[in-house]
Amino acid sequence: MASLLRYARRIMGRRLTWAAYNAMATVARGLRLVDPSREGRPLGISATVIVYNDPDWLPLALEDAASVADEVLVVDSSDPWDETEQVLEDARSRLGVRVVRQYPPRGYAEARELALRESRYRYILVWDSDFIAFEGLGRALRDFVEGEGRDRYVLLYWPFITLCGDLSHRCRADRLHEEHWAFTYSRRLRYLWDGRFEYLYAPPYYFRRRLSSSPMGLHLTGVRRPERVAVKRLMPRADFYSIASTQGVGKAMEAVRAEARRLYGTDDLREVGLRIMEEDARGRPCFDVGLLPSKVLRRAREIGVPLGSCGSNA
Repeated sequence: MASLLRYARRIMGRRLTWAAYNAMATVARGLRLVDPSREGRPLGISATVIVYNDPDWLPLALEDAASVADEVLVVDSSDPWDETEQVLEDARSRLGVRVVRQYPPRGYAEARELALRESRYRYILVWDSDFIAFEGLGRALRDFVEGEGRDRYVLLYWPFITLCGDLSHRCRADRLHEEHWAFTYSRRLRYLWDGRFEYLYAPPYYFRRRLSSSPMGLHLTGVRRPERVAVKRLMPRADFYSIASTQGVGKAMEAVRAEARRLYGTDDLREVGLRIMEEDARGRPCFDVGLLPSKVLRRAREIGVPLGSCGSNA
C-alpha cells in the first residue's frame, strides 16, 4: 500500500498530491473521524535527533532544538570510541537532553521508529545533528502548534539551505532542502526503508502545510572537520570495521592512514580531508559566509572547519 501511494504521488506531483490529501483531511476532520487529542499526548513539541558518529555541529544543533522544543530526545548509535558520547553527556547536564542508546546501529528507519515510541509530546520535530535554526523558526513553529495545528493532524514543511564541501558553497543553487520537518504524532505513523533512504508513511487524513517558503535554517550536511571527512571517506576502502572488530581500533586507523598514503601520498588526515572538501566544493554555487550566524563561525574555528573561498563572497 505504501509503495502504491508513493508511486501515485510521483505521478501527480506535489501540488495535486497536497490538494488531494488536504481534501481528505478536511472531510475526516469535519466528520470528527480523527482527533489528535485521542493519542493521549500533551500539546507540545518533541525534538528527535538521530546521531551516528557526528559530533561536529551537534552542540549547536542540540541548543537550537532545545530552544524550540519541550523536550529533546536523542537516539545515539555512535561507536564507543567516537567523541559523540562526550558531546551528549554535556548536553544531558546542560540542556536536559534525553539520550536513548541503540547500538549496534540498526539503520535510520529503526532509529526514527524508536524516537517516535520514546517521544512524549503531540508534535514531533525531526532535527538532524547538523541543523542550525535561523531566528524566527522557534516562534513560528510554536505559534502554529498552539494555534492552527492544535486539533489537526499535520505534516509541516519548510526549507533549509544545504551547504556542501565548506561553509561558502551551497549544494545546489536551484533547490532548497524541504521536507516535513514537524508533524503530529499518531500511532499509525511508520518509518519505512526504500533501499536507499528512510521515509515517513503517514495516514491520508494528514494536512500538508508549509510553515514558510523562505529558508528557516542551515543544513550543514556536507561540512565537517577535515580529519573526520578523510576518515569517513577512507573507512570503506580500508575495511575499517572488519579490522576494528578483530584487531582493534588502533590497527583499523593504521589501515586508514595506509589508504591515505596510497591515494593521496600522505597520511596527514587533515591535509587529505582538506583536499576532499575542496573537490566536493568545486563547481558548486557560492554562499555568502557573511550570512552565517556568529555561533556557526565560532564553532567552525573551534573544530577547524574551513570557511572556503568563493568569488561572490568578496
